[in-house]
Amino acid sequence: MMMDMEIDQRTDEQEGRGFQRPTEESHVVILHEKLTKRKTDRYIINIGLAYEKIGYKVSMLTSQYDKDDCVADIMFSDRIHIMYSGWWIPRSFLGLFRSNMSAFKAAWMAFRLIFHPPQPTPELVILDVSLCALYFLNWFTKYKLFFVETFQDLKNTDACFEHSRLTPSLLDAKWIKLAEEVIVETVGFAEIFKKSYPSYSKAPRVLYPSIDIGLWNEPGIKIQRIVPDLLENTTIFLTIGKFRRSSNFKLALEAFEMLLEMIDDKPVTKRFQLVIAGNCKTLEEKFYYNELMALAKEKLCGSQVTFLKQLPIIHEKTLIMESAIMIHPAKNDVSSDFLLKAMSLGKPIVATSKGIASRMLTHRLSGVIIEPDARLFAVALKKLMMSPHLQVFLGDMAKDTFDKQYSFESFCSKICHLMKKSMPVESSTTLVSEGTGKSELTHHTH
Repeated sequence: MMMDMEIDQRTDEQEGRGFQRPTEESHVVILHEKLTKRKTDRYIINIGLAYEKIGYKVSMLTSQYDKDDCVADIMFSDRIHIMYSGWWIPRSFLGLFRSNMSAFKAAWMAFRLIFHPPQPTPELVILDVSLCALYFLNWFTKYKLFFVETFQDLKNTDACFEHSRLTPSLLDAKWIKLAEEVIVETVGFAEIFKKSYPSYSKAPRVLYPSIDIGLWNEPGIKIQRIVPDLLENTTIFLTIGKFRRSSNFKLALEAFEMLLEMIDDKPVTKRFQLVIAGNCKTLEEKFYYNELMALAKEKLCGSQVTFLKQLPIIHEKTLIMESAIMIHPAKNDVSSDFLLKAMSLGKPIVATSKGIASRMLTHRLSGVIIEPDARLFAVALKKLMMSPHLQVFLGDMAKDTFDKQYSFESFCSKICHLMKKSMPVESSTTLVSEGTGKSELTHHTH
């Protein structure tokens, strides 16, 4: 199944080059329950911006949107038209019936689109709300329907792995078949989808999140503003993720301790610093953060370990820019954010062979992929530290892989392919990809 997905992804990139650009009347509408600061909101905005870039008018129908409490680092308000629907429907009754209220909002937005469609009439509707909206839109309209499966409920747990699965209701299992295409964020989520909806005959489309837009393109800041007590010429080893057991930060801590023991050069190793960073919000994350802190204090390397539990985007970019080697210790993970960000900045990555990294990186070419063993990690880190040219090579190859497969340009190219397969060709403007890998618009006169 994984081989089929990889072949399908390569086909998407090749065939997307022949997509014909839409006319000024082409319209895409997105149904999204609430637009705030979640990663789910960022992902759906990425999709909207990609459609806007390739020439569509994009509108988003949502029940909640506040400019002061939204994804602030991506400028989209003048490119995506925001419409409100179902804002008056409460999220719950005394904390109960949240799923029912969410389904009610989705149904209300669907009927708003059915009886009062925006102008021009949409060609495509993309939704990541309750599947009841998909059912109503399929029954009462002729729109093309794409469903974005974000697995939000699964992401909120500490058991979001490739072998995880959902147990959808009988109606959801039936309604999901009405989608022309199902979009997921990574290959790992694609596997979860196939296990959760075995009756869905088509392979879900994988669109990795685009991180190289918005505030990520701004310059970094001084590293001392983030970690004030760093020594001069410090060599930083960085790992980023959620403060959960699934992130496996203990592996990075143990590997760093072994690395200091393996290199018998105290003047050099005293300038090594391990930074473990992420956003610590929930009670469970705070418990794990405190547990890691206590564990680090018991180790001889404790003074050379820094924990950061708040990580704004510019801080994250600065840390990656100033770090020598990225460590990705998570096992069976399905999210790709840290890997994509490290690749976009051309950094060498040492990662476990049990997670998403093995699907995105090539061992000894664009990264180092090894078993999740602390000693093996320490050996790999030592080899990289002893070979600066190898660090540069791995970083350059990772950056090249990102530019070709995971950049926003590639994201738009895959969107083009989806539209080419799903929409009739009506336009005389063709989107082509030149040898440089970047998209350009070429107009043909008939």
